[in-house]
Amino acid sequence: MARTSPTAITARTWMNTHVRVIGVAYDDIDVVPAPRAIVLVTEELAVTVVEHSPRFVVRSQHVAIPLPHTVQLVDYVHVPTRPVVDDDSRATFAAILARDRHRCAYCGRGGARTVDHVHPKSRGGGETFGNLVAACAACNGRKANRTPEEAGMPLLWVPRAPRDDHKRQRAIWRELAPAP
Repeated sequence: MARTSPTAITARTWMNTHVRVIGVAYDDIDVVPAPRAIVLVTEELAVTVVEHSPRFVVRSQHVAIPLPHTVQLVDYVHVPTRPVVDDDSRATFAAILARDRHRCAYCGRGGARTVDHVHPKSRGGGETFGNLVAACAACNGRKANRTPEEAGMPLLWVPRAPRDDHKRQRAIWRELAPAP
């Protein structure tokens, strides 16, 4: 979520925007609809850390609040951690295609629509993040029931479980403490 919006916020569109909620330790907690964020600020459960840009003020009969982009909760809230996903975790085909951004792990072309077992399923290869890669139909058919070494088709990257929590947290730090 960028700090600036490509279009200006209006009285009709502000309710459709979303606001990032962070904890007291600047950890990412959630993204909520703007009306919920306004309630958090007016009830003094959160404070605005970054205002929306371009600036837009939400007005009621008794209060005017600048639309926040990021709010920080006032009190500590325990957020249960997500289950750990590792290379041996079972993966869906959609998750593999998303992780590899529909790019073939053998030739590097975009638009991959099939998923290949690096270690063939018929030889005991599982449907795990560490054993599945996106592949174009041509490479998937050429590799067939062989390992990449046997087929002479080296992988362009090592398949791993997606790890995006650190990316989201890094984005928050970039928003709150931009480099000079």
